[in-house]
Parts: sequence; structure tokens; C-alpha cells
Amino acid sequence: MSKKNDILNKINGLIKRAPRHWQVFSQALVNASGNCLIAIDPHGVIFLSNRMASQKLGTTAKTRLSDTMPELAEIAAQTVADGISRTDFMIRVDSGSYLAGVNPIRIEEELFGAVCTLNEATAFEKVVKQMHFFKNMTRELDAIINSSSDGLFVCDEKANVIRVNPASERIHQTKERELIGKNMKDLIEQGFIDCSAALQASQTQKTVTLLQNKGSHKLISTGTPVFNDDGELIRVVVSERDITRIDKLQRELEKQASIKDRLQHQLFEMQQAKLKSNQIIARSPSMLKVVERAQKVSGVDSSVLITGESGVGKGVIVKLIHNNSNRAEKPLIRINCGAIPETLIESELFGYESGAFTGAQAGGKPGSLELADQGSIFLDEIAELPLSAQVKLLRFLENGRVTRLGGTKVRTIDARILAATHRDLKKMVANGTFRHDLYYRLNVIPIAIPALKDRVECITPLLRFYVDHFAQMIGTRKRLSRSALDTLLAYTYPGNVRELMNICERIVVMSETQVIDLADLPGDVARSSTLAASAVTVWPEERSLEATLEYVERRVLLQAFKKYKNQTEISAALGVSQPTIARRLKKYNIKSPV
Repeated sequence: MSKKNDILNKINGLIKRAPRHWQVFSQALVNASGNCLIAIDPHGVIFLSNRMASQKLGTTAKTRLSDTMPELAEIAAQTVADGISRTDFMIRVDSGSYLAGVNPIRIEEELFGAVCTLNEATAFEKVVKQMHFFKNMTRELDAIINSSSDGLFVCDEKANVIRVNPASERIHQTKERELIGKNMKDLIEQGFIDCSAALQASQTQKTVTLLQNKGSHKLISTGTPVFNDDGELIRVVVSERDITRIDKLQRELEKQASIKDRLQHQLFEMQQAKLKSNQIIARSPSMLKVVERAQKVSGVDSSVLITGESGVGKGVIVKLIHNNSNRAEKPLIRINCGAIPETLIESELFGYESGAFTGAQAGGKPGSLELADQGSIFLDEIAELPLSAQVKLLRFLENGRVTRLGGTKVRTIDARILAATHRDLKKMVANGTFRHDLYYRLNVIPIAIPALKDRVECITPLLRFYVDHFAQMIGTRKRLSRSALDTLLAYTYPGNVRELMNICERIVVMSETQVIDLADLPGDVARSSTLAASAVTVWPEERSLEATLEYVERRVLLQAFKKYKNQTEISAALGVSQPTIARRLKKYNIKSPV
């Protein structure tokens, strides 16, 4: 220690004896540094501090470093003790962060303090962050390029290859190292490819898409030019896809589609057989969709709202849904909301206890919902349900519980709701005559049944079915003449299927002979057909455009049928091919001439 003190005294003496201009020069020299410089003696006392250190760190000569920067003083003391340099560590003070280094001062092989160098780390940290950002961005870009299922070539502005991703290596069965640095012209001359999108894109400076042949494979190659901020071409990126596999997949899809069509045809035939067993006749595309939808919803317990004009067969669809569901062995309870007085509708739906009201039978009575437990309940004409009953029905739909009128016992019921109406419930909701929350509860699965006039393909089979049905009931055989069938086909049936059934029953019962002729038809049906025939070119407002066109086409075929002897003459007269006439006659169930 005495030796260090001797050295310290010697240095101080040298400094005092040094010329004044040398002291000034030395101070100016250390002040010129852009870093903070601090020199301490073995006791940790500062004997040199440049201007930057004084301004930034507040250090001054003849003060202890630990008083100003204890963290740095601790590290400097270690260097003074062991003589080991310590660099590139961070020091944080009030003025900011600094990248610091401490180096020992040796005089005559003895340690005499340390020099501390500190550099502001703000700019350094920014550079480090930018380096991390660019490093991460490069990694992401590499991951995107390498994971792409499409082949990617990256070329410079002269179409020299500078990068190839793994997908392109697989497509061309060539490693990236064998392609780097090669020009696309050379690759074409070598037979590696027959044309180059990168080469054309570099020449035209526009996006180019080409079809390339690569052995037995076909490639779609797109070259995209990349420009810098000055508009100069710097890169061309080429993406390529092997469409040979896509062609194979397309052929496989077409094969699967063909199989699907055959299966759908078989399914259609099975559906038709099933419909016949359920006495549902559907031939038109619109009615077939209705039946298909009904069969599909049979397997779930969702509420169904069936809409359509009166007489279209809403009840038949309800039976179809119930009979094909897992509730088929349980009851299907039907209640006509429009046929029950408003004062009794709630008791019919929810039941009542003994003495609930005047006239209530002793012992009470279960409601329709209770009777439909584990089964289904068909609420026909749901639009006629009073608002008070709508509230209770909504509550049942929400929690599945009912309470009889005049009672307190809550019963949990599992009944599926099938509702139907011929009215526009949306308008009723808007007018406030039907609860919107109940409407949305009922309208989970909507099924709209088209009117009979909009499914003309169904009319002929319906007529034949019900004529046979009613004839069998009275123990006789009946059939429709050609003129009677044509007249019935021309009728618009404002009462839909229900009216058609009534007409069939009437003509079967009232006709005197086995053949039902035009004279046996009701007068209004015959007159309607006559008016329609005389005004065939007039559009009936109650019919859709499709139905009107089919009606006109059928009338033209019927007239040609009466005038010409065979399909060849009919096709020549109407200016179409004979197979077209055959298809049309089959479509409208018209027995063609030879």
C-alpha cells in the first residue's frame, strides 16, 4: 500500500511540475472524446473526468466515483483489484443508459487505478433493435418461401437465379446449389426448361404467365417483376405450380360426380317408391324439394313451420315428418287453432283442473300438449291463435313445461311442435297481431309448399290416383277420357289439392259410365277450360311465368297431337327434332301418336 502511495505522490508531483500548456493540452485532449472518460486512483477517487462525463454523469475530480455512480464504482474496484478489463456492460443512470468498459492503469507493473469509458447506448439500442427486427423479418420470409406448396424462383434483374425454394427443388428434381447463379437463357439452352417467365418478365418488366412442359408434367409459371423506390427493376419472383396433378384430381372429381349422380338417381327412385307408399305424389321439382326437406327434418326435434295456400297438403307433409321421425310410435295430436273458440283454446292446449271454470268436467282434462308427450303436436292455422295463448305457447317452447288452467302443478312435456298456416306471419308480426318471438321460435325450419297451379307435373298423377282411390271405395273401375283429362289439366285449381280431391270424388260418384267424359265434369271446371283455351296467349296473373310457359307448350302439343299422325310430322310442323317432341310428350303425360 505504501508503494502505491509513493506512486500516487509521484504522479501528482509530475502533474504539478508539468508545464501549464501541457496540462491544458491534456485536458483538451480528453475533452475532445465523444465518450465519457473517468480515471480513478486505487482508492476510487476521480483524478480525471472529461467534459462529457461531467455534463452527462455529473462527475468531478477529487470526488469518489461511488458517490456519483456506485454501480460503476463497484465494477471499477474489481478491475483495480485483479487487473482484468471489463467491457461491454450496461450502466443505467438518470441521464440514460450507457455501454461501459473499465480498463486497468499500470505504472511500473503496479495497478494504479482504472479508466472508465462510457458511451450512450440509445443509438446502439436502436441499431440492435433494428437488427433484431430485420433478423426476425428475414426468418419469417424464409419460412414463407420454404413452406410454400408452389415452387418459387427468385432471380436478379438479369434473370440470374439467386434463390430456389424446396417446392421447386421437388418439381424439377434439382438441388438449389446446382441452379444458383445460372441465367435463365442458359437453363433453356441446356433443356432444363422450354421457356422462362423470369426471362420474359425481366425483358418486358411486366408480369408474365406461361405454360411450361417439364418432361411428362405441365407447369403454370408466373414471373412478377419487383422494383425499387426509383422504379428500377431489382428482382423477378417466379411462382410455378404443377398442374398435372390438378388435371388428375379434376378427372377423379368428374368420376366421383358421375358416381354421385347415379347414387342420387337411385335415391330419387327409392324416394318415389316411399312416397307412393305414403300416398304422397310429387313430380314437379318444387314439390320434390319440399318432400326432401320434410324427410331431412324428420330426424331432428326442431320446430317446423309449414306455409302454403289452403288445400296444398300441409297436413300430409306433417304426417310425413312425424311418420319418419323417432316419434312415429307415439301420438300425433292435431289441433285446429281457427276452429276452436278463443275462450276454449287455452284449455284445449294446456288442459284444465276440476272446477277451473263453469262447465269444466270433474277430474279435469289433459290438454293437447300433454296428450302429445313423447310425440308430436300439429298446430294447424297457427295464425289464428289468440295473443294470450301465444304467450303460454312461447313459454312452453322455452322450457317444455305446462300448467293446467286452475291448477298449480307444473308438468314437463316432450312434444315436438309442427305448425302450419296459409297466412303471411311476417305481415302479422309487423302489424302486431302475432308475437315476433313466437314466430322465430316456430320458424326454426320453414317449409313452403307451392300451389298446385305451380306444380303442373303433379296434376295428372294426382287425378289418376284419386280417381282410382274413390272408384275402389265404391267398388267400381273408372278412368278419364282424353278430353276430360285435358280439361282438368287446363283448370287452375284455386282450392289446390283439396279441390282436386273433391272434383275426383264427385265425378267418380256421379258418372254413369266407366269412362269419365267431358260432360261428367263440373260446369265451372269445363267453362274455365274453355276460356283458357280461347285465351291461350293471355298471361293469367295467378300463374308464374314458368307455369304459364308450360301451360302454353302443353296446349300447343295437344293441338298438334290432334292434327298430325305421328311425332315426325309434329316435329316438322313445330320446327324441332323428333326426340325433343318425344321428351315433351313424356313430360306432360300426353300419349303420343305412333
